[in-house]
This record gives sequence, C-alpha cells and structure tokens, in this order.
Amino acid sequence: MRKLAIAFATLAALTEPAWPCLNGTIYEGDEAVRAIVRVEAEIDAGNPGAALSTINGGHFLDERVQVRVSDATFLASLRLNPRGRTAYHAATYFADRSKRDPKNVKLKAWLAESLAASGKAQQARQLLVELRERDLMPDGYAYLTLAKLSDGAERTTALETCTKRATVKSICQMPQRAAPKRKPSYQMRLPD
Repeated sequence: MRKLAIAFATLAALTEPAWPCLNGTIYEGDEAVRAIVRVEAEIDAGNPGAALSTINGGHFLDERVQVRVSDATFLASLRLNPRGRTAYHAATYFADRSKRDPKNVKLKAWLAESLAASGKAQQARQLLVELRERDLMPDGYAYLTLAKLSDGAERTTALETCTKRATVKSICQMPQRAAPKRKPSYQMRLPD
C-alpha cells in the first residue's frame, strides 16, 4: 500500500498541474495566438457572432494577446449590435486605446465606427475623412462607415472603394432603411 502511495505521489510530481476548464477552452502560448488570429479573421469576414462565440468559449491566459482579445471583443460586439450601450462602451474603449496608441490607424477607424454607431456622426466623419485624405484607411469597414456618413458622389466612391478593399465583398452593402410602419386604421370604409 505504501509503495502504491509513493508511486502516485511520484507520478503526480512529474506531471504538470491541470487547469480547470470551466466549460471552455484554455488558450496559452501559440494556441492563444492562433485562436485570436481566427477570431480576427471571423470579424474581418463579417462573422462577429462566430468571433464572440470563440472568445466567450475560451480563456486566454497568455498576456501577450489580452489587448487583442479586448479589441476583438469590443469590435465584434459593436458589429453584432451597433446600438445603445454597446456603441457607447466601444467608443469609450477605442477612444482610450487611440490615446495610448495615436499612430494606430485601425484603432482610429474602429473609434470612428463606434462613434457613428453611438450617434456622433460628425466626429466619426471627421476621423474617417482625415484617414482617407492621408490614404490610411485600414479596411473595407472604414469605407463602409464613411459611406454611411456621406451622400451623393462621396457615398458612391466610398462604397466602390469598400468593394475593392474588403476581404469579403458582401460587407459593402448599405443597410436598407425600414419603411415607416403604418398605424392601423380602425375606421370603416364605406362603399362608393
């Protein structure tokens, strides 16, 4: 019995401790990098729901990817639900990130996207026009946001450039505005 206990103690000492999974996948090291690259690819492909599913189903223990995970979480949440508190929180987050890294054009474009969604169209447009004039627009989403904030020839040009630059061309569609709902009439019509 004593020999069996010593054998188990030796085996336990030689193996690495297991991390509790908490009903998710634990990402460390190279696997964490591969996972965040997959998440970013899903966002770029117009699948923010799939990206959030991967993020929420995993635990990123590698500190080197924590900022990228936070960026991806806010961006995917914004693109999945671009209204209200989500847009406000994304705008606050990306404003802070842009202040810390003022040369990062992706952060500026994401800030503009979140500002546009939170109702600050003038600020968003100003950021995007500045990026466009300096030829620093990072992706098709930036052009799509600029198109949403523009009209006429500028909108057409932004959509055409979005189609050229986007990884997935289907993202370059302007959202259709819903027709106003008609109130039901309870008045009877008399025959003529």
